[in-house]
Amino acid sequence: MDYLAIEELMDRVGSRYSLVVGAAKRARQLKEGAVPLVKCDSQHPLTIALHEIAAGKVIIKEPGEPGDEPAIEVPEAEAEPREAGELDLAEDEQAEEDADDAHIEDEEG
Repeated sequence: MDYLAIEELMDRVGSRYSLVVGAAKRARQLKEGAVPLVKCDSQHPLTIALHEIAAGKVIIKEPGEPGDEPAIEVPEAEAEPREAGELDLAEDEQAEEDADDAHIEDEEG
């Protein structure tokens, strides 16, 4: 199995925070059925996501303003039609909050 050097990943991303958030986001996409963009010996989504980042197939964008979450970008030529070219982590968090609110309302109602 290939081991990735943190220095190589940091050169591509810029900060550990962005690397962790972006890799987790991409791993979640892979777990939900997205097609891996690189061949990897591992079947673990996080390992595949890190290999994609190291290969430059997934680009993690730094947040623009304080409080923003990093976003990941999968080049459109390599993405499946069901995947978005650019993904914003804040949208997922909002969807999770909405689902939690709906669950709370169901319990109260």
